Amino acid sequence: MVNWKEIDPAKVVEYCTAYYARYSAYPSVRDIFYHFIDVLWPNTKSVYKALSAWLRDQRLTEKIDWRLIRDGAKREYDEGDWSLTTPREHVEDFLNLFIDIGARYNLPMWQHQPKKVIVACEKEADYPIIQSLTRDLNVDTFYERGYSGWRPLFETAERIESEGKIPVLIVLGDFDPSGEDMVRFLKDAFDKLDVKNLEIEKVAVTKEQIETFKLPHTPEDAQEIAKLRKDSRFKKWPYGLYRVETAALRDRAPDYFDKVIQEAVLKHFNPKIHEIVKKQQEEARDRIAAFFKAQEDLIDELRENIETSEELD
Repeated sequence: MVNWKEIDPAKVVEYCTAYYARYSAYPSVRDIFYHFIDVLWPNTKSVYKALSAWLRDQRLTEKIDWRLIRDGAKREYDEGDWSLTTPREHVEDFLNLFIDIGARYNLPMWQHQPKKVIVACEKEADYPIIQSLTRDLNVDTFYERGYSGWRPLFETAERIESEGKIPVLIVLGDFDPSGEDMVRFLKDAFDKLDVKNLEIEKVAVTKEQIETFKLPHTPEDAQEIAKLRKDSRFKKWPYGLYRVETAALRDRAPDYFDKVIQEAVLKHFNPKIHEIVKKQQEEARDRIAAFFKAQEDLIDELRENIETSEELD
């Protein structure tokens, strides 16, 4: 039995803050649940439900800042643009941006690389983390929610065909019947969409990772066990009630989790090709800079006109 009154909210705050520093995204309730299994509570469904309620109360009483926990789909708020600049400031800002445009000229990181790498995850909750880990790697990402999400598959197939590269699909999913079947589903789906030479690899969660990091793999809640036994998928699952979610691996072995995804991407990246691309990029930047240097008199005249124009008051 968990005594929720004795749990210090500061421990959760500390974890959420560290999580954000790593991924630029806040943890979900499930992340928090897995992080503290066998530390503050056992691995049961009833505890998960109680944790959700406890976190709600801590947020309402401001013991935990409500921003520190990421809620699920369709629970986001995007702020509109309420900023105000004068017409003159607007023109000056964009002139400065335009003049400095040479330094912003970039060739794609994967330019001339023979492969197109795509990272896919099974759960929406994992998607912000995947985006964070691959942001500097410039690869495509998507999450496949169940078996009904055909839109991202159509879009991915179109991009693969348009680029003419060898497609590589790196997959993250739970170690359970649906998570393991995701690889088969994606293979079949892309085959139906006539995607050729597809390379596909599931990098998490695997049986080896579960054993290496001693991840919690069997529900302790009697009600949950009974529910799984009635599930036809688990009846055919060779491991029985044995299952592990991606959040468990991420929260028990965060350094490994980050590394296994990033290394899975980078093993398809040829640094020698990239060095050639970077040289081409610098040459292009120099040509742009030379062009603007030759226009200095015109630019100075334009700046003076912007400063004195009554139309921009």
